[in-house]
Amino acid sequence: MRAAAEVRAVAVAAAVLALGVPACGDAVGGGGGHPARGAASPAGPRVVRRVEPADLLPADLDLVVRVDVARMRAGLGQAASDELARRALDEAPDEALESALQRADVVWLGLRLADLEEGDRVVVLEGRMAGFAPDPGRWEAAPSAQDVGAVDRVAVFGRRGGVAGASVGSRADTARIIALGDRAVALVSAVEVSSVARVLRDGPDARRGDPAAEGIVSLDLRARRLPPYVARRFPSIGALVAGVARVRAVASLHDDGVRLDVELVGVDEAGAARARRFLEVLRDNVEDVRYAELMKALSIEQVERTVRLRWLFPAPLVLALLSGRSPG
Repeated sequence: MRAAAEVRAVAVAAAVLALGVPACGDAVGGGGGHPARGAASPAGPRVVRRVEPADLLPADLDLVVRVDVARMRAGLGQAASDELARRALDEAPDEALESALQRADVVWLGLRLADLEEGDRVVVLEGRMAGFAPDPGRWEAAPSAQDVGAVDRVAVFGRRGGVAGASVGSRADTARIIALGDRAVALVSAVEVSSVARVLRDGPDARRGDPAAEGIVSLDLRARRLPPYVARRFPSIGALVAGVARVRAVASLHDDGVRLDVELVGVDEAGAARARRFLEVLRDNVEDVRYAELMKALSIEQVERTVRLRWLFPAPLVLALLSGRSPG
């Protein structure tokens, strides 16, 4: 699936964030107001709103991953970073994504976990985007009046020949490209076109995912209950997930490896305790001797509604993951 190919750049870079927490979407948050179209403008200078790259991520995307590509290049080297990009693009590469990725310093990937297989997502790439331009044979300027309010240097492109630029071959394909001057580019799948148009017009969603601007990879996950049919089939997992409100994680480079810091917030203290006990059972019952020492390095502590994890992945293991080798 093309969505899987586009996601793999972030997924491989985030291999050290191998903490699986089942979750799915959240309600869309509201944005700031904007004068109704057609209303008379007030006297005086026109105020133009500057859109920040992360503002393009709507709140219905419950998992947001941030990859500091520039820091990764500095810490892992150009060759390793290029290898990560190559793995991401070796299956049905998207030309616009490939071009923007080469210029990117920071990449945000927003996903709706309930529809992960369908490929609903928004990819935002910030960096030196001067010279980036969609292929004019495939893309054309989309009607911007209905999508963009008084915002600074925003260009919206839709697929050539599509209705309002949103007709695509599959749900996972990029349906819109949004350029924020020469600062950033966003690639938007079909289902997310209207949500991204809304945040462009009205301002960012207050409850959007907001990973910390730290480390080489960080994530922000807002969890909610499993679908009823899944919860009935796996009641213990359903109870565990229902007790988790949010998960934030940061992976940072250190001399001796990559350190993973995770903060899991429960809906209440009991929900946090269930999550802590589950993680402790996983840590303390690993039978494979290759991973026993690694699991012992996982620190887990609970303070009221918050469970904090700290885990150091040794440098040889990180190199094995990046190279695709099986850890020894």
